[in-house]
Amino acid sequence: MFQDIEPKVLHNEYVNKKPDKDDFVLFSTGEKILIKLVDEKLTVPTIAECEGFGEFRYLLAVDDRGYYGIEPKDADEFVRLMGEKSFNLEDKFIVRGKTPEDVAFALATCFHITSFYEKNKFCGKCGTRYKHSDKERSLICPSCGQTLYPRLNPAMIVAITDGDRILLSRYAGGYYKRYALIAGYSEIGETIEGTVHREVMEETGLKVKNIRYFASQPWAFTQSLLIGFFAELDGSDKVVVSDELSEAVWFKREDIPRDDSTLSMTKTMIEYFRNHPEEF
Repeated sequence: MFQDIEPKVLHNEYVNKKPDKDDFVLFSTGEKILIKLVDEKLTVPTIAECEGFGEFRYLLAVDDRGYYGIEPKDADEFVRLMGEKSFNLEDKFIVRGKTPEDVAFALATCFHITSFYEKNKFCGKCGTRYKHSDKERSLICPSCGQTLYPRLNPAMIVAITDGDRILLSRYAGGYYKRYALIAGYSEIGETIEGTVHREVMEETGLKVKNIRYFASQPWAFTQSLLIGFFAELDGSDKVVVSDELSEAVWFKREDIPRDDSTLSMTKTMIEYFRNHPEEF
């Protein structure tokens, strides 16, 4: 999956350290990140290339290579000058499927962190501008003391099976048009298993049983932690599609559409069902 970058290791624990000149820099604004892409290969600006434009803030590391965020003194001028070096603002999703794989995953994770900083400039309690903690990854209000941590949304993905059949669906809107699995965010006060039952019923009108955990995946693009399950159909197989879906169709194992990518939890689970008939 997207996070599988072995033998390299992602270190996402916060440390307060100064950057080296060859460490990487991520600048993000809105839903875009500043990168260079040539022949599907990602290139990231270095500290040396960004010196003098603003302050650097440690985000994470892959092995010994650090990644830092930057808050330019003049963002427009920074983007213009970096453009002269062939770095451009690109949609955050562009890193999916690109190489090096560890850089792609690190950039997505960095975006999760930098977007948290960008969207939380002022204290929601008293309106004072936040300051960055030098001890942990958090924002602290110097006036009222409120502390804010990065947001992480728990969500589930479930593959509904019925013998040699699996239910695949398409979203009614959004950028993703291929077949997917039923998914949804947990509500306050709800268990993740409860989310499975509720979302399946809301989106398809079906009931499920024998819910079993498969795997999890950090999905920085939606600031989520995805938790994947397989579940068996319980009762009628008649699908009642909600407004969130354009369709939901039962596929026999041999008829499942082919997709070579296993970056996402969805595709990994579909391929697992296809290739492990003995478990279903």
